[in-house]
Amino acid sequence: MSGSADVLIIGGGPAGLSTAMHLHALTPAIKAIVLEKAHHPRPKLCGGGVSIFGAAAWRALGLPWPPPVPHVPVGTVRFSYHHDIVTLRHPEAVFTVFPRVALDAYLAHQARQRGVTLHEGVTVHRLRRRSNDWDVLTSAGTYHARIVVAADGSRGTTRNLVVDRKHSATARLLESITPSNGQWVQARQAVFDFSAVSEGLQGYTWTFPLDDGARPACNQGVYDARIARQAPKARLPTLMQSTFPHSRPPQGHPIHLFSPFQRFARPGILLVGDAAGADPLFGEGIGPALAYGQIAAQTIAVAFRRHDFRLRDYRRRVLTSPLGRYLTLRWAVAWLGYRLAPHRVPMAVIWRIAHTLAFFANISSASPR
Repeated sequence: MSGSADVLIIGGGPAGLSTAMHLHALTPAIKAIVLEKAHHPRPKLCGGGVSIFGAAAWRALGLPWPPPVPHVPVGTVRFSYHHDIVTLRHPEAVFTVFPRVALDAYLAHQARQRGVTLHEGVTVHRLRRRSNDWDVLTSAGTYHARIVVAADGSRGTTRNLVVDRKHSATARLLESITPSNGQWVQARQAVFDFSAVSEGLQGYTWTFPLDDGARPACNQGVYDARIARQAPKARLPTLMQSTFPHSRPPQGHPIHLFSPFQRFARPGILLVGDAAGADPLFGEGIGPALAYGQIAAQTIAVAFRRHDFRLRDYRRRVLTSPLGRYLTLRWAVAWLGYRLAPHRVPMAVIWRIAHTLAFFANISSASPR
């Protein structure tokens, strides 16, 4: 199964598949291969939320929104801080929750339909630089490529070839999917509870409605951004148990977070998706992953046209794009907000601002278009 390609994309999730689909649409002559260690449909820990930003990135692929897989459009979101609640509403959806298994499998099917080459069941062991190319040693043999796209997520090894650890932050998550009576799905409501910031949590606990097509459920969990790395760590298992005493045993996973000071590429290799960095404020990953793919494809197309594979313009493209502005704003809010949140007075000010922003957002979404 091994072979040569112009571009080798490591990871068959939203970031890798988006990169491949955008690249194929831009320049079909560039041969790209996507390597995925599992087989779709494959299990994936994820809250499954796709924001309005993510929906726009999905549409940029030329795919229908919402896709024809089970989903719950969340029309009402409650942000709570002890007894103070900020409510955000949208007549269609503030965000949409998908079972990640179904969403990724649908995206993989669409990629294949468009001519993307996807090799599944291939584990990447090591990358080796050879002159101007890369040797990628895998369980299926050695692949050769001019450019490697690291789309293998927060746990992937390829991002370690690029990132600057000084500006690297990793969030911690615990999540559990628990069957429910359908109340949350019918109400189309979700909750983000920031009350535990007073206990050192740099994030929130959440409850999302989930419909996998078989039975309604709740996706519940706790997100700890760990932006202030020197602060004491919150005890996530304790928080999970006290907040959701009836949930099933949780599973944990890390999320590599975006920083505007981080490196996103080096000659011949660039990062997309969680490998490049997810939203630090809420941990949103799917929407940014799709958007990274479009920017990466544009950068790669220019590199082959100019025969310059240093990829020096990728960072500028990311940071000046709508994605870069979106993530930089959320990084700034997370960087300041999660440092101030344990203190009562700054948190009261932050919550007043949140009330004001939600008020105007609700007026805007309710206005005739």
